Amino acid sequence: MPDRLSGKYGSTDSGILFNFTASDSADLANNTRALIVGVAGNVKLTDPEGNTDTFALPAGVIPIRAQRIWSTGTTATGLVGVK
Repeated sequence: MPDRLSGKYGSTDSGILFNFTASDSADLANNTRALIVGVAGNVKLTDPEGNTDTFALPAGVIPIRAQRIWSTGTTATGLVGVK
């Protein structure tokens, strides 16, 4: 999937929220520019370059690019993507 933010670093538009279901086998419909975390916990994700790792994230808006949020290894809840 092409990354719609490629070459647009520093963009000031606020983004659009989207819901998703974490999955171990499917990428998000859109890459994120940020992730809203309702309840703190671990989030396992794959970034647009294919790197996968697990992060302990606090509740709030986290500026992070992700193309997949994994269900296995993700304990944070109330996740919403910002595209």
